[in-house]
Amino acid sequence: MKGNVFALGVLLTAIPLFAHHGGTSLYDMSKEVTLEATVTEFIWTNPHVEIGLDAKDDKGKVRHWILEASSPPVMVNRGWNRKSLQPADVIKVTFNPAQRAGASGASSS
Repeated sequence: MKGNVFALGVLLTAIPLFAHHGGTSLYDMSKEVTLEATVTEFIWTNPHVEIGLDAKDDKGKVRHWILEASSPPVMVNRGWNRKSLQPADVIKVTFNPAQRAGASGASSS
């Protein structure tokens, strides 16, 4: 998938995340951010898969983001595996940003 644009928003629905971590207090569920970004890391680990991304903001400055996705077993059930993303892959992703200022978020549908 290297270099391909890959829509992650639908595949990374993290409703179970919100159920046991109180995601509505961590992430702004009223907002969605969509970015075209370059994968910097794809960490396949419990309790949640993490995706590191670099994306340009509206001023052209590169910003590093860390997204939290579902657990590996949930991701496997959605067709993912530890090699689904590689550093340098270009993807399009939609997620809910953190409540507090910062470059983190949770995946959304």
